[in-house]
Amino acid sequence: MHAATEQAPHRGHRSDATFNHDRILHTATRVLSEDPRATVQRIAHEAGVARLTVYRHFRTRDALVGAIFEAAATDTHHILTEIRHAEIDPVEALRLIIVQMATMARRYPLLRAGTDLRPKQTGAPDTTSRSIAEAFHLEVRALIRQGQASGLIRANLSAELLSHAIVGTLRVASPLAGSHGVDVTRLGAEIADLLLNGFAIGAPPRPTGTVG
Repeated sequence: MHAATEQAPHRGHRSDATFNHDRILHTATRVLSEDPRATVQRIAHEAGVARLTVYRHFRTRDALVGAIFEAAATDTHHILTEIRHAEIDPVEALRLIIVQMATMARRYPLLRAGTDLRPKQTGAPDTTSRSIAEAFHLEVRALIRQGQASGLIRANLSAELLSHAIVGTLRVASPLAGSHGVDVTRLGAEIADLLLNGFAIGAPPRPTGTVG
């Protein structure tokens, strides 16, 4: 009975610590996306914790920024792994990836989904961000090549070009979800539809290099 009484507070402290860790990380993701130069004091204030509490979880500001990208990398890995093991054709897999990455851009606004997925300037190294980009592009290029080999995707297009086109379109369109109140899942689905199906209705393919 005495042992149970001793352990209860410990579990409570651990739960509080996890709650504070997640709250700080979530708040920092939002605040730093709005102002990349935001101080730890501001992040702590908006998270409703003391500045020292932030430093208990993250030794430096750069460590906090790094943790955001680590979380994004983990989520990206889970998304790609789940889709890779799904029994679906390459085009449907690409559609799911586009929708999920649109959601990621909303969940982690600090992560600028550019053609190299580099973070906004925060002073922290972008090694993790590059690993996110590399994993994404490797997976997408592999799916594109599978689709080309099976006749589902045009074989005359570069897999690398298409991969960067996907990320570039996400970079341009993702801010619409926040500024125009567009549902992020719907936005991802529309981007996927545009990229995979085009926007011309029944138009015949045009020879390369023609104008008008």
